[in-house]
Amino acid sequence: MPRIFVSYRRADSITITGRIYDRLVAVFGEDGVFKDVEDIPFGVDFRSVIEHEIDQSEIVLVIIGPNWVTVTDTDGNRRLDNPNDFVRIEVETAIKRPT
Repeated sequence: MPRIFVSYRRADSITITGRIYDRLVAVFGEDGVFKDVEDIPFGVDFRSVIEHEIDQSEIVLVIIGPNWVTVTDTDGNRRLDNPNDFVRIEVETAIKRPT
């Protein structure tokens, strides 16, 4: 059974991602699908968990909603341009992973 990592931007696609997650869990089980809200405990180093979980996954599903690229931070800067943006970290980690 494949392990699936679900990447999404909360400000852009939290509702549809929840539906997709529920359907994936129904097919692959809770242990077969990773999503940050359900699986990262408060106070844990987010970056290390993300890197580990992506490394353990066979599939990385990136949910890209209509504002995924254009979401900004409180200063008006595009979040995707920030090297510490969690979605950017997830996508970069997945792309750099050996296949």
